[in-house]
This record gives sequence, C-alpha cells and structure tokens, in this order.
Amino acid sequence: MQQQTEVTDHKRGNGRASPRGRKDQTTGQEAAISLRPIKDGIEDLVTLYRQQEESAARCSDAIKAAAEKSGLLANVVRRFVKARAGEKFEEAKRTVEQLSLVFDEVGEA
Repeated sequence: MQQQTEVTDHKRGNGRASPRGRKDQTTGQEAAISLRPIKDGIEDLVTLYRQQEESAARCSDAIKAAAEKSGLLANVVRRFVKARAGEKFEEAKRTVEQLSLVFDEVGEA
C-alpha cells in the first residue's frame, strides 16, 4: 500500500493535525501539501546541497589563498569578490569610498 502523498484533511493517520501549506503571496490561500516532488527529487536535492557545501569550502580556501598572496585581509578579498559577483558593485564601491573618507578625515578619537 502506497503512503498518502497529498495532505488534504485536518488529521493525519496518527491523529496529529496536518501541517499547514505555504501561503500564496498574491492570494493568501494555503497550498495543498504534496510530498511527491520531495520524494521524486530528494536524491538530486541532497547531491546539489553537498556540491554547494563543497563549492563554498573551495571558494573560501581560494579567497584565503589569494588574500595571503596579496597581503590583504581575507575579509577584504571576500567582500570584493562578493561585490564583483553580485549586482551591487557600484553600491559597495561607494560605501568603501565613503568609509575611507571618514577614516581619513575624522580619524581616531
């Protein structure tokens, strides 16, 4: 006998109340829960998650190595890479310029 994948009533087989579905952003209605997409895709999802973790570790190691070779702080290199990879490069650049101005003109107390 196949397990129920659609949760449509208010009680599950064990007597506990069923979890509520996601709310639609536009209508506010709760979605019917279907576990089939999770069951069908779990292997791929786990693989992708593990690849993401491995990729993040490789990226972190590469940033640390570049920082060490350049003499810069790893945090500086990481923030620069993040700005270049994203859509907010100009905003990040403006923030750094303003921060530099404050450090130069105001200095330490």
